[in-house]
Amino acid sequence: MTPFFNPSRIGPSPADTAFDETYTKAHLQIDLTIEGDRILREIEALEVEKAQVESDLLDAYAALHTIEAQQIAAASVHVCTDRIVAEEIALATGVGAGEVARRLTLATGPRRHRLVRQALRDGSTSLHRALQVVSETGLLPDADVESVERSVLAPSRDGQVLPQRTFSTRLRRAVASVDHRGSAERHEHAKSRRGVFGRLTEDGMGSLTLVATGDVVAAVLDRLDTAARARRGAGDPRSLDQLRCDLAGQAMLSGPLEDGRPTAGPDAPATAWLVVPFEVAVGESDAACELPGHGWVTARQARDIMTRPGSAWHTLPVAVRTGRALSAPSDSYRPTRAMVEHVRAVDGVCRGPGCEAPASRCDLDHEIAWPQGPTSVGNLHAKERFHHNIKTAGIWRSEPVDDDGLAWTTTTGRRYVTRPKDWRASLDDGTPAPGLGADPDPPPF
Repeated sequence: MTPFFNPSRIGPSPADTAFDETYTKAHLQIDLTIEGDRILREIEALEVEKAQVESDLLDAYAALHTIEAQQIAAASVHVCTDRIVAEEIALATGVGAGEVARRLTLATGPRRHRLVRQALRDGSTSLHRALQVVSETGLLPDADVESVERSVLAPSRDGQVLPQRTFSTRLRRAVASVDHRGSAERHEHAKSRRGVFGRLTEDGMGSLTLVATGDVVAAVLDRLDTAARARRGAGDPRSLDQLRCDLAGQAMLSGPLEDGRPTAGPDAPATAWLVVPFEVAVGESDAACELPGHGWVTARQARDIMTRPGSAWHTLPVAVRTGRALSAPSDSYRPTRAMVEHVRAVDGVCRGPGCEAPASRCDLDHEIAWPQGPTSVGNLHAKERFHHNIKTAGIWRSEPVDDDGLAWTTTTGRRYVTRPKDWRASLDDGTPAPGLGADPDPPPF
């Protein structure tokens, strides 16, 4: 009997090849699982280290607060130390002043938030969660804060890290459990923070947020919905969302809704300042245009707005090279209305470091006190009330420097220089236009 052998089939059989491929894939899957677990453990370890570093960060916040509180006390002035320190840190680090203020609350309350601070030092919680606890327990007495923190920091049943949603739910439940007596106080505190907030978004749109009591919000929504459905039922092609939006905007611009209809037409008058450089107005540039205090719109949107019926145009002479507004001085102590408008045009925003408050909402401050200092564009600067007060109190100092700059020196000795607003910033990168030399002399008024 001839043994089975086929010399033409040297190598693995199809079955062997399939087995090898399966074996290789299985081993590859195991290797990837092991590597993924290793990286995940590294992430966990780094999160612990990050929390511990953030604990050190809070200690540094507290130390700076102590130093600056002593400086302010020595100056015998009544200013908010927390605000001073928050602004100082925000300028030095680029972290938002609001975020710094929340961290500062935690940093300066080590006894009140003893358990959370310890968890942060251990790396068993994050700064984000610690600040969440601080925010939710702001009106609770210290004893209740400790009870809440003990509850939210308790481990889960399986010993795993609490998911963020579970943590938030546990926190709200814990606060409600100890705050049944203080709910009225919390409501009044929240009510005092009601307001309307808006910001410009992409594509020429914007969002408007109304923060009010629950009954008012519910009533507004119900009324808008009723009016929108009435319009929709009458054949209006817009969607309910579009109708609710349009009717709300019309009502706020022109008056109340009556039976689902606004008391004025769709183009109700309102005032919104829009800065349109000449080059953009005539179509030679497509640079973005500014809605001061709100944001930016595209050149096309700006041209559409400025050419609408009823739009009023005002000319603002500016230096071509620097983009700065031009003005003239006055001999009086109190600037005339024209002077106020021109100083605000020159500065554009608050001249305090890092402040973007529109100049129209700022005080006008004599840099050198009158009568030693004249009432002139060069000696008047727009300053938001906080920056005005701390300069007047001598907590921070400001002084004029070259190129119309204003140099600020803070309590730590840090120096920041602000300059007049460049109204042509969107047209170029700040370099002088070709062939242009120094600014021409300001024209007489």
